[in-house]
This record gives sequence, structure tokens and C-alpha cells, in this order.
Amino acid sequence: MYLCIVYMPTMKDSILWTRIFTYAFIFVGVWIGLAVYPPIGGYIWEPWTINFCTTVLFTLFVFLSARLARTDQTAIGIIATAVFIIFFCPGEELFFDRNESALLELSSQCIVPFFIGQYNRTSQKNFHRWYLLMLLMGIFCSYTHNGITIPLCGAFVWLAFQRHERFFRQACWPMVVGVIIGTGLSIWKQRNNSLNMATDLEVISSVTSIALKTLWETKVFVASTLLTGYFLSARRGRKEILYISRRHYVLTLCCLFSLFTLPFAPLGIENAVTGVCFFSMFWLLFLSQHVAEKYLKRKI
Repeated sequence: MYLCIVYMPTMKDSILWTRIFTYAFIFVGVWIGLAVYPPIGGYIWEPWTINFCTTVLFTLFVFLSARLARTDQTAIGIIATAVFIIFFCPGEELFFDRNESALLELSSQCIVPFFIGQYNRTSQKNFHRWYLLMLLMGIFCSYTHNGITIPLCGAFVWLAFQRHERFFRQACWPMVVGVIIGTGLSIWKQRNNSLNMATDLEVISSVTSIALKTLWETKVFVASTLLTGYFLSARRGRKEILYISRRHYVLTLCCLFSLFTLPFAPLGIENAVTGVCFFSMFWLLFLSQHVAEKYLKRKI
């Protein structure tokens, strides 16, 4: 008697192949777009090199954001995340400029969802060989992107205080230390402006009014505020907001800290507004995903 074993793909395998083909589709699409669309400012390196680096970083940013928001279960969810980033991410006009600003912008923004995703994994892991690299990644992320550094640092300092008993058992505590160092260096570089803004009430009120006026002109902040207000208008929606904030606790803290530090703007109004918009983008993505899941459940 012969036994014939037939491989039957599981649900997990189908999701994996869906992800692979979708990210490959995004990669090829962005690469072709960069090759066809004429550059505005020219290339800093050979065209194929800068196009490849930009495409890899953008695809990585989509991959990390979709995994963090848990929209990577379907091809539509991954593509929607990519479109979401192109339309709502602050600094997206720099993503495809083929220069050093584009690479720095994409690199520092890629590290944020990666860093937060690693921080959410609280199990003990033996990463001691990578501690120096993780420390340097934290410094690079916070020092090269002034809009992200203060909210991210504030959130992780708060979490480190809350989880001080198991903080050094977490896999990526060197990255937290790196973010704190990079934030300190950024503030020290602009220490004179930071001190004046933090102590002068007239400056604080003026900065707050200008920042709020600027925020209300950004589509991502307006959309996230309106959708949050829609959720808060009903009792069930308030419970869902609480569930989403607990599910994405780190990014919720980052979003709140970006708003709380907005009146002081120690690194400048533009950077403060960029930070609010960046974390509002993730908050809007979480809310939109929740609405889409509810709609699909009703259709099924």
C-alpha cells in the first residue's frame, strides 16, 4: 500500500503569500514610478541606486506600519496602508525627491514603527549582541527627525517609569536610551530657543495659536479629530476608543505627548506640528481600520 501525501495550503500560508505578492507589487510599482517620473532636483547618486534605496525604504515603511496597525491580513489592507501613507504622512512630499533628505526622512520614519513594534514585545530575549546597534538606531531616529523625537521620548520615559521593574528585561531598552540621548542632543542644539519658549508665557500663547491654526489646515489632523469626535459621540464609540487606545498604547501616548508639548515647541513650530501630524496619521489609521472591520462584519 502506498501512501500519497498531498500538500494542502493552510490559511496561514495563503496570508503569507498574499503579503509577499502585495509587497512585491508595491515595490515594483514605486520603482517603475520613480523611473518614469522625471526628478525635480536631480539624482545625488546613480539613478538605479537611489531609486532602489527609496523603493526599499518606502516598502519597508508600509510593511512596518501595516504590521503595527494589523492591516496586513489582506492585500487590500496593505495597499490601503500604502495609499494612506502617501496621502496623510507628513513629509511625504520628500519621499520621492531622490536626494539625501528623502533617505533620511524615510529611514527615521521606518525606525519608529519598528521600534514601537519591538517595544510591544515584552518577552525576555537575548539581544545583547545587537545592543550597540539598537542604541545607535534610537539616537539616529530621534536626532534626525525633530518632529518625532520629543513625543516619542516622552512616551517611552513614561512607559519606563511605569514598567521600571521589568524595563531592562525588555528586548529593546537600548533603543529607549538612544531615543532619550538623541532627544537631549536635539534640545541642547537649540537650547537658547527652547529655554525662551518654555519660560515666556506670551511666546507660549503665540506659539500655541499659530500651531493650532497650522494644524487645522492639515488634512490628517482634521480627519483624525472628526473621526475621533464621531466615536466619542456615542457610548459604544467611547468604549471602542478606549479599546483602540489600549490596543495601541504606545502610539496613543506618543499622540498625546505630541499634543501636550505643542505649546512649548522647543524644536520649532514646524517640527511640533509635524510630530502631531505623524502620530495623528497612525491614530487615524487605527480608527479607519476599526470602522472597516465593523463594516465587513456587518456585510458578512
